[in-house]
Amino acid sequence: MTPTDGGWDWTRPDFQERLHEIYRGLRDHQPLAKSPAGFWAVSRFEDVFAIASDPATYSSERTLISPPGLVPTIQSLDPPRHDRLRALVSLAFTPSRVRAMEPRVRAIARMLLEPLLEAGRGDLLAQYARHLPSQVIGEMIGIPAERIPDFLHWTEAMVELPQGRTRAEAIESPAASIYAEFAALLDERRRKQRGDLMSALIDARLDGAALSQEELLGFCFVLVVAGNDTTTNLIANGAVLLAEHPEQRLLLAQDPSLLPDAIEEMLRYEAPAQALPRRLTRDAALHGETLREGDQLFLLFGSANRDEREFEDADRFDVRRRIKRHLGFGQGIHFCLGKSLARLEARMAFEELLTHAPEYTLTGPAPWLPSMWARAHASVPVSLRAGR
Repeated sequence: MTPTDGGWDWTRPDFQERLHEIYRGLRDHQPLAKSPAGFWAVSRFEDVFAIASDPATYSSERTLISPPGLVPTIQSLDPPRHDRLRALVSLAFTPSRVRAMEPRVRAIARMLLEPLLEAGRGDLLAQYARHLPSQVIGEMIGIPAERIPDFLHWTEAMVELPQGRTRAEAIESPAASIYAEFAALLDERRRKQRGDLMSALIDARLDGAALSQEELLGFCFVLVVAGNDTTTNLIANGAVLLAEHPEQRLLLAQDPSLLPDAIEEMLRYEAPAQALPRRLTRDAALHGETLREGDQLFLLFGSANRDEREFEDADRFDVRRRIKRHLGFGQGIHFCLGKSLARLEARMAFEELLTHAPEYTLTGPAPWLPSMWARAHASVPVSLRAGR
């Protein structure tokens, strides 16, 4: 199953199960592979890193997964507009601001974990991993508590790619719902502001001018979608990895100071964001091929993070691995804005889980969702009682 044999189909039931086998074949035999759909798949670390670091040649605008109906966001913009917008919204994720959120993030993690501990079992994804980041980012943006579940539902609907549906078809309805809700909330903030991110964005000035409605919607959209999806999958994927490697889980339970390195290893080993697109702005050469202006590429971050050319014993999960660089948060100008918050949320989630249920076990399979760009489990059934 490679891009050139007609098998590059994210909706196939076995695609996610065989993902790393497919990636290894690409890295070794087709590091630049042309798919029947016309895009180029780039799979080796150095290639992905270099392309993601060169926005002048490899644009994020008008890419193959930019369907009609989505307003432009900083993820789909190039400099100089991207840089000015990113500088504005990055003020919400300063190190001091994120550190100040630690008590609240820990309190939410404890609150969510309590029912699971009382029951002794449950779905760690549905009851814990998915709600922690959605509540944190929802409060930060200013989404009313009763509306946060709706935004979570719409975000998750955009991740999965059901068989027989295009990406545009999968995201059209939930994206429209997110825009409509944010439009109503922004109108409320214009009438009565609060100490939240929506109010701050309304007050913000870029080059002396207020942000347009489209820019406001784009900011809110990318914050809630990225804030929900990526961190949810980081926590869920990491929890499964620790259950499958109990000796690694024991190390973290005994020494929580290892968690920061462990989280980077989780991001490397099962990157929540597996792939993102770029478009050529001019001709370029790679692996003996001439890429033409307008060609579309898919950067396979998930493959690059398992590249043996960059990581020794790359298919071994090791929470003590010291990683100099990885692509779990992307690279270049689009490096994840909320990386510090995601790391905090993951650390709080695992500190609480490993403190109160250090010997949790999986009670069944944790299947993968079909998705073009996410590495996401459909469920994570667990027992939180030793020996069950």
